[in-house]
Amino acid sequence: MRWFYLPGALVLLSLSASGQDGTVANPSKASTGTSNGTKHAVLLCGLSGDADHHVLFAGTTARLHNGLTTQLGFDAANIHVLFGDEPLESDVDVIKSADRGTKEKFEQVIADVRRRLKPEDSIWVIVLGHAHYNGRLSWLNLPGPDIDHVSFAKLFDGMTAAQQVFFITTPVSGYFTKSLSSKGRVVITATQADWETNETDFPHELARVLSSPPALAEQDFDKDGAITLFDVYLTTARNVAQSYVDRTLLATEHPTIDDNGDGASTELQIDFLTEEQGGRSRRRKKPVGVTVPPGGEGQTARSIKLQFLQPAAPMPTSPPEAKP
Repeated sequence: MRWFYLPGALVLLSLSASGQDGTVANPSKASTGTSNGTKHAVLLCGLSGDADHHVLFAGTTARLHNGLTTQLGFDAANIHVLFGDEPLESDVDVIKSADRGTKEKFEQVIADVRRRLKPEDSIWVIVLGHAHYNGRLSWLNLPGPDIDHVSFAKLFDGMTAAQQVFFITTPVSGYFTKSLSSKGRVVITATQADWETNETDFPHELARVLSSPPALAEQDFDKDGAITLFDVYLTTARNVAQSYVDRTLLATEHPTIDDNGDGASTELQIDFLTEEQGGRSRRRKKPVGVTVPPGGEGQTARSIKLQFLQPAAPMPTSPPEAKP
């Protein structure tokens, strides 16, 4: 079952790579090497729209928080959670203790993060939930005033941090790419910049990959013996594509990535998906190894190495679904 957009949810993650390899990008100049800054995370979730979606997005937000703390080594004290709905008694503590996810609060949190960020730090931004497009702008639906993709991107203009990663996983999220794009910055969206308005599966699959990562062999797409942001993107995109195949549905979301600062998004996964999944690989197994030219799409994502702390666990590929 698929749904069209409702008032939505978003998650912002501000992170720096303490003890974690990877490039951290500055909007004006990409940096390479190892970052040793402090990790920060901010999870911001807007209105869920109804009771079933409250459960869905609360669960995904909590799963993202769990993945960051138990798998990627984020200190929970440096993770700030904002949630659009009023908390329910049945919600987990992460949601109950969250601040309200309004545009005003979102802007305050980012301003505070900017004050605390150091050049060696990293920032990850994850946006999830429902959104809408009015023919000119893509809007994230929050309690109170919404925020459009241009205003959103301006909050990060001139931000100096070694690593900047954006996951915009809402419907009509492809419009964020051009506004957010900057050299050395990774911008990942759940959809192309067109009328892909249906609810997306990408955030739920991303939460699974981060909280219950597959074994190395299952997600090391470039066969370099390490898990990078490149691998996480491709694993999530593959799982999303397969979930549509499993449900015999036409895919209504096509994830894209831009990490060379040209403002143009690319379906980098297309060479790694089977024809059945909507890709170009005639083999049922993903291609072995890949060459990414210097400055090419995927190079920055490949430089951001992720060290998962816990053993890989079996991971279901079908996303949770809210009832219509």
